[in-house]
Amino acid sequence: MSICATVRTSREIEPKEIFDAFAKKGERIVVVENEFPNLLFGNYQEALRGVEVNKEENGYEVRICTFASGADYKLFATTVQLLKDMTNGSVYEEDDDETPVEHPSEHYGEEWANSDRYGCFSALRAIVRQRGCEITLFGLFSNICIGPKLLNGFGIALDGDYYMDDIERLQHYLISVQWLLSDKKDTSTRMVIPDENNENRRLSISAIVIEDNKVEPFDYISSADLFGIFDLDKEQDDVLIPMKQLWKILPKDIFHPLDDLQYARDKELTVEMTRDMIKLAERFQPDDLCYMPTKPGQGYDERQNTFILMWNPAISSVTLEDHNQSIPNMLTGCFNWSVWDYEKAKIGDRFFMVRVGEGKTGIVMSGMFTSMPYEDEDWSGKGRLTFYMDMEPNVIINPDEAPMLTTAELQEAVPSFDWTGGHSGRILTTKEAIAVEQLWNTFIEKNEDMFDGNTSNRIE
Repeated sequence: MSICATVRTSREIEPKEIFDAFAKKGERIVVVENEFPNLLFGNYQEALRGVEVNKEENGYEVRICTFASGADYKLFATTVQLLKDMTNGSVYEEDDDETPVEHPSEHYGEEWANSDRYGCFSALRAIVRQRGCEITLFGLFSNICIGPKLLNGFGIALDGDYYMDDIERLQHYLISVQWLLSDKKDTSTRMVIPDENNENRRLSISAIVIEDNKVEPFDYISSADLFGIFDLDKEQDDVLIPMKQLWKILPKDIFHPLDDLQYARDKELTVEMTRDMIKLAERFQPDDLCYMPTKPGQGYDERQNTFILMWNPAISSVTLEDHNQSIPNMLTGCFNWSVWDYEKAKIGDRFFMVRVGEGKTGIVMSGMFTSMPYEDEDWSGKGRLTFYMDMEPNVIINPDEAPMLTTAELQEAVPSFDWTGGHSGRILTTKEAIAVEQLWNTFIEKNEDMFDGNTSNRIE
């Protein structure tokens, strides 16, 4: 999303004329792109996304993008007015080719700016909520990754009210990050991975590199689709994982988060630490980096296995209270569960968690696995060999407050499987998996109005 105004004029001006005019007006401008056809600049220590001026056939287009700062909006108004005055041109908005804007500095004033900022942020927040993950925007100097964790950290709920003060606090922090990173070295690369199933899709890579027994220097980990570690001193020790899994492998005393995906390096990262990261990252490296799993309730995918996780609150390390508290925080929480048939499981497989035992029983969670199986301490304390998998829920339900697909309904539709108990993490046959997916899809469609964020929650 962006807003643009076009100054229609036959007069051609040089970038230097524009920047000289800003200087005369007392504007402290930092220029990132200083040649036409595209200029990019912003106010010193105040810009977040900056302002663009693009040379067009009939004049100059001034553009400001979604989630720009208050200073960016003011500079946008100033720039439109300045170009109008310099060229004696006429200003038109993007969606109105007939009505000129006579006084841009007044038309694009504070009231308009605050209204647009609030509306744009509302749309951005809704997209984050709907997708259940971060949105990456281009900042003046570096990317800005806004997602559930960042918003939660600033007390901005994904549902409910928020205020301009909340936006200001968040943007003030992100502005400081932009200027902190303005002269720092990141981990971005020019490498991409093409998607064989989509010729228009390319996955970008951000990477740490080991060469000659040294970690190539960098100041912060920049965002991309994938995060990689390339050990050029060894032949087979490279890894690539989804960027959103990065936080799980970082040494906590070496890095701190800048936003939902990016991390600043605070201390030296040694070769030994980096190689430890490689070993841990192997847990999160899928066989097909381009594959996008289908969420339960959105149709059957033959590439996914389906597992049934059993949960009895009376004996589980996860209590009913724990489960219910995770409902509003499902986008920021970390979930894992023991899987009995772990040798048959992989990243991208789907799961359904069934509450069993006393009380109301049925499916209380669905989602996908985001790691390969890994061994860890037995949750029950009995010392058994136990393998876990990390999970990403797409639905969580409070069994006492919201409708459920019950164990009785499951047993009737799929009698070949025991829905009342047994080992957690058993795999379904293809026939059973298709039947459960059809039941779940129907249940979701029938009860789509129940997802209020408190008694039940859902990522679409």
